[in-house]
Amino acid sequence: MGKKKETQQVSSPYLLARREWNERYGSYIARAKVWRGIALTSLVIAAVAVGGVVYFASQNKLIPYIVEVGGDGQPLKAYYAEEAQTLDQRIVRAQLAQFVQDMRSVSTDVAVQRRAVERAYAHLSADMPAYTAVNEWFRQNVPFERAAEETVVVEVRQVLPLSDKTWRIEWVERPRSRNGESMPATRWTGTATIVNSGELNPQTLLYNPTGLYIKDFDWSRDFSGNN
Repeated sequence: MGKKKETQQVSSPYLLARREWNERYGSYIARAKVWRGIALTSLVIAAVAVGGVVYFASQNKLIPYIVEVGGDGQPLKAYYAEEAQTLDQRIVRAQLAQFVQDMRSVSTDVAVQRRAVERAYAHLSADMPAYTAVNEWFRQNVPFERAAEETVVVEVRQVLPLSDKTWRIEWVERPRSRNGESMPATRWTGTATIVNSGELNPQTLLYNPTGLYIKDFDWSRDFSGNN
């Protein structure tokens, strides 16, 4: 009797339909859960990937570096500019000497003179006092106009540190008339305060790769001593 009753219960149309529904839709629900899990996992992976791409894209890929060269022009040492906490004093001396030569020299070659002016301005920033002082000098002493009457050769004698940021520069200017006659030489002394901002742009990268800027620059003629 027990087996017959069990057989009747299993063969009931209601139970058969319910079991079929459970088997069919239960598998659908299980598959839906699996696909939902896969979709959520994919979204997490995509979010991480996009975040990584955005992060790396925001990083600066242009890393300036400094190359020290010897007197013969051969490279001695190269390192990233970020590693240079303070510039080597030899580099500072060379750049300050070049700055004075570029600012004060007068050449009849227009291309040479233009490059000298560009190199000088590559070490100046418009928000610093030295920029205003040099601007005023060039307005009152336009080198392209002076070249019609004279040329000036600048000989830097000394570049001495007064502190970590302040330097004393001594130089001699030797003018010559356009007919080749030498004119009296003059001695000059200047004081420069420098900052190493490390800020580079395509306009200054060629002439100022170390990011050294002249914040203040004062100069005057020295009437003492022989030239």
